[in-house]
Parts: sequence; C-alpha cells; structure tokens
Amino acid sequence: MATTTLPLVRASAAFPLMIWLRDNGHPLDCVLQDAGLPSAFVADPDQPIPLRTAIEFLHSVARAEGLDIGCRVVTPDGIDQLGFIGVLVRASQTPREAFQLVTRAFFHHGSHGMLTFTPHAGGATVRHVFRVPLDAEALFVTQQFITALIVSVVTREGQDGSAPEHVELTPHPVLGLSLLEPHFGCPVCPTLTGAVAVTFSDQVLDRPFSQRRVPLDQQVTEGSGAIRGDGTLAGSIRTILPLLLARGGEPTLAEVAHFAFMSTRTLQRRLTAEGTSLSRLIGQERSARAVALLTASTTRVQEVAAEMGYGSGASFTRAVRRWTSAPPTRLRKGTTGD
Repeated sequence: MATTTLPLVRASAAFPLMIWLRDNGHPLDCVLQDAGLPSAFVADPDQPIPLRTAIEFLHSVARAEGLDIGCRVVTPDGIDQLGFIGVLVRASQTPREAFQLVTRAFFHHGSHGMLTFTPHAGGATVRHVFRVPLDAEALFVTQQFITALIVSVVTREGQDGSAPEHVELTPHPVLGLSLLEPHFGCPVCPTLTGAVAVTFSDQVLDRPFSQRRVPLDQQVTEGSGAIRGDGTLAGSIRTILPLLLARGGEPTLAEVAHFAFMSTRTLQRRLTAEGTSLSRLIGQERSARAVALLTASTTRVQEVAAEMGYGSGASFTRAVRRWTSAPPTRLRKGTTGD
C-alpha cells in the first residue's frame, strides 16, 4: 500500500476532536503545537493537512484520554462539523440522500481514503478504507472515530431507533472490540477487509430529516482548493508547505518523508525523478510568499523579513535578490523605500 503522493485530508477532519478538547478544558493552542499544527489553521476547515498528522493527533489524545476516545469525541451532530461534508448533510432530505452526496464528494475530502455507499436488500452499507499503511492500534482508534461520524449522519436530530444494524472495524490488538459496543448499540465485529463497514436499515436511511433543508451551492461539493494537487509528489508537498512554514522554521526531509509514509531516501529519489528537491520547493514557496507580501502591502521590509523568519533585513534582501534578481524595495507597490 505504498503512496506516490503525500496523503492529505481537510483540516475539518480534526474539528470534532478539537471541539471536544476545547470543551473539556484542554489548551487547544498547546495541543495543536504538540501535533505540529499552527493554531491559525482552525480558521479554515477546508485547508489540507497531512493525513498522518490528523491520525497521530487522534492517536495521541487516545493514549492520554482512553482508547475509545474516537467514539466519545463525536456528538450526535458531529458530521455537521466536517466543513463542506457537513454542508452536504444539511442539504439532504434523508440520511440516504446525505450518504449518496457525501460519497460522491468524498474524493475532495481526502486524497488517500475512499467512502462507498452500497444498497442491498433491506438497507445499505457505508464503507471507508484508508490507502495508507497503519498499524492495528492506529486503525482501531481512527476507524471508531470514522464509524461514529458515519453514525452521526442518522443520529444528528436525536431520533430514537437510529442505531446501525451492524458495524465492522479493526480490533485493538490487545483489547479487541469490547470497548465499542456500548457506543454503537449494535454488534461490532472484526473487519475482514481492513475497511470500516456500517450497515443501516432502509427504515433508518429513508426517515426524513425534520430540520429545514439548507440550499446547496454546487461548488461546495468540492470544498475550497484541490486536495490532490497536480498528481505529483512535488505538487502534494507544495499544497501543505504554507501550513508547515507557518509554524516557524522549515520542515525537514525526515518530517516530510514521515508525512508521505516514505523513507527519506525514497522521498529524495522520487523528487529527483520529478526534477526538484525539498529545498527547492521550500525556496519557491518562500519566494512566492515574500513577493506577495512585498507587492500587496506597504509594510516595512524589515517587518516582512521578520514575518518570513529572517533574522536581519540584509539576509532577507539577499534572498529576494536571489529569487527575483531585484531588491525588495523595487517590488513594493506604491512605495520606493522601506
């Protein structure tokens, strides 16, 4: 299950967890910093983040708060917290329509996960599978979270009799699945395929939502911005470089390789085959950011240099000259000096 691009997911995938942490008195800024995420990213639920970061974020909280945390953080309306996925659910008349809309749009939610909705006699099954290598404990924690979100589509209005008929997911390597049955109110069995499978009856799927339907903008089905880049490894790295650079400092080769589920040697080799390198990609992103800051405002060059992480105006000026063959002052709009 080797990856060819860096696996990404929308930031909204972590929102139910962050809301739970905030509501339970955890200092969210510190928790996000420990997870390698800048606190500012919460302002944009559709922003892509490394899938590995989201999974490890949930797993770290599970180790501290209990291995069934993936179930406990999801409220009955948890699906509404998932950015444009929540918008699709709110635009639906029934759970069946919601699942049909979400599965068609899920391609735009994450680059290495697949969601399907399969009708059968008496009901239908929703399945989710990751296309990345994860150990059994990480799958146990992550798949219960995904299962709870799937179930929240039918429980979001607090109606009785909305439990699934059957759930399949990866057991914990030591504890099995005994922790989870009380959360789902139905039999929970080991998956034979590695995928989450949640089965609902037709009665549950076709029960109309009582809340007023929200009109759907056609563009919302794709979120905001591409989640798969241009299909290259370099393109997928470019997608998250602004986020990684916003933390301060530069991402290392080892860090990016970890996000990509690759060794550093494999990452280097594949980038070389695409005619680039991580340092070149970082330089291009810094160049684009610096030019944007210099041309879009009249902020002093010294302040732009500080925002870009340069210790002195002189080092920033040399970098700008290297990128653009011009000094920062020449790039200003409406000013000729700093």
